[in-house]
Amino acid sequence: MDAIPGASEALASPWAEGNRQAGNEAGGQIEAAAAADLATAPDDAVAERARKALWRLLPHTALVMVTPGSATYPVQIAAPQIVRQRLAPIDWTGLVGSQLPKETRVARLALPDVLGGLHLVGWFAKAGDCAVGLIVGEAGRLSVTPDQEQAARLTVLLAAIRLRVVESAPPPGTLAFSRAMSQERERVRLELCSRHAATLSSLLHMLRSAAAPGAGGGTAPGVAKAIDTASRALLKLQNERDVDDTTGIAQLAPAFEELAEELRATLRPAHVELVADLDAGEAARVPATIAHAARLISRDATLGAMDRAGTEKVRLRWRLTDEALVVSVADNGVGVDDRKLAHIRRLAGELRGRIDLDVNPHWGSSLTCWLPLLDFALAPETPAVRRLAELRDREREVLELMIAGLRNRDIAARLFISERTVKFHVSNILAKLEVGSRTEAIALVHGAGVSVMSNPDD
Repeated sequence: MDAIPGASEALASPWAEGNRQAGNEAGGQIEAAAAADLATAPDDAVAERARKALWRLLPHTALVMVTPGSATYPVQIAAPQIVRQRLAPIDWTGLVGSQLPKETRVARLALPDVLGGLHLVGWFAKAGDCAVGLIVGEAGRLSVTPDQEQAARLTVLLAAIRLRVVESAPPPGTLAFSRAMSQERERVRLELCSRHAATLSSLLHMLRSAAAPGAGGGTAPGVAKAIDTASRALLKLQNERDVDDTTGIAQLAPAFEELAEELRATLRPAHVELVADLDAGEAARVPATIAHAARLISRDATLGAMDRAGTEKVRLRWRLTDEALVVSVADNGVGVDDRKLAHIRRLAGELRGRIDLDVNPHWGSSLTCWLPLLDFALAPETPAVRRLAELRDREREVLELMIAGLRNRDIAARLFISERTVKFHVSNILAKLEVGSRTEAIALVHGAGVSVMSNPDD
């Protein structure tokens, strides 16, 4: 590749001559190696790599990369030191920040003819939620040919894809924290359901006790209606407890397709083919944190493969099992830089995942990452859970019927035992659960959030 000129040479060279020669030599195509370098650029070197990729086709003195809203690298300037000092004070984000394209992925920027002593031309691209402006400046007036226009549009799109990865990469600990928060939200939801169920169960028990037929005759209409209302509310609450909370859940197929299209756009200029395969149902869902981690790991692994010598094809595969989302990235390149795997290992490690790498000098490398779908660890065993575990099978049956609101004689009839035996089991249950009444026992079971039956089919 041609060397990029220094300050004095760049400022002195006639734009028209350099423009014409570059177009004749390049034929409107960015070199595959330059495109790969840009797609895998370090976070703080995207502008430098973009200038290197574009300069042979579109000679220029300076290139400015603007990412409005970025807290990491809002502006990067690739230019000789003397030119950079002149361009640094300009409010580039204010200049291009309002020109976000809405209908097209790449658009021309509206810029002043001359700024900082240079004639300007620029483009704006959007990849996902990351918008990037690319501005080139030259001492002479700019007249962009169709080939140069195409090359510049491709360059800014590749830069947007690369910077999207930079902006979406979470700081250490973020994925683990996000997953923990999702689990805590679900725990709180279930705990609230259990508490409300315990209250309704206690209320239902008291109503049924009050409705017991005595010398005065049948149940009052108001009490019967209250029993019916409480029973319906308890049934509805128990059903809602079994419904999945869709907060923090991602549809797998759309996430995979979006990622595959983005990676194809990145690999195409480097003449690398992407084969993408999703092994999951159309309606498959996973925790959003898992899907986000899978995207980040897939991007990093694919860009790493793209940067290796000899890579012509990359295969990306996501496979969903009952226990994990398995991400596989295989390529036919040569060698693997283990230092570039550190970020992937960190991302997987935060979610208690694991990485396997198989490298063969004859056919390339294959990286496989397992991201577990289940909780990181079993929920701690609470005192209530331990007490419930001490109950015998018959005591569990009696307790289950107690929770359903049945009285001792009804439990006896259901289990074909005497009412005296039921009283004996109830006494043992209260002692083992360390509670003083049936109502407290029911509240303890709902608060523990577990089933009292070891085998519901018995």
